[in-house]
Amino acid sequence: MPILAISEAKNKLTSLRREALTGKEIILADAKRKDEQAVSLISTELLDELCESKTFSFEWVDQPEGNTDHYSLWNQETGIYGVGKSKKEAIEDFLDNAQDYARIYFNDLPYYLSRSNPNRDHYWYLRRILRCNENREMLYQVLGLADLDL
Repeated sequence: MPILAISEAKNKLTSLRREALTGKEIILADAKRKDEQAVSLISTELLDELCESKTFSFEWVDQPEGNTDHYSLWNQETGIYGVGKSKKEAIEDFLDNAQDYARIYFNDLPYYLSRSNPNRDHYWYLRRILRCNENREMLYQVLGLADLDL
């Protein structure tokens, strides 16, 4: 994989982008700051494919009975949940909570991606949520919510 200094990459950005589109990963390093991590220029499509391997699993942890008058839907991979009087309401609440969490997470990536943060591995799941751009139909499909027993 080619490693380029940022100053060199600036002048070749168009051609580097074309190379990345073919599947090649170009690594950019900051020659002035040796202690900083390198950054990859890579096809978004390849990243999307990587994210698709991160599937969501769900569990109905509460259902109306006894003292409980609501449904609670929980996602094991991220800990996100949704609550509602019906399963449909719980799913909609889940979608709202998932999008809120994804926005919060991506607005503070240095915190969430720190090695000591237990939620670091949520990145790939939340990226899938953000890529839906709040499109509910797409979220249902990407998260596999259409397959849930209503």
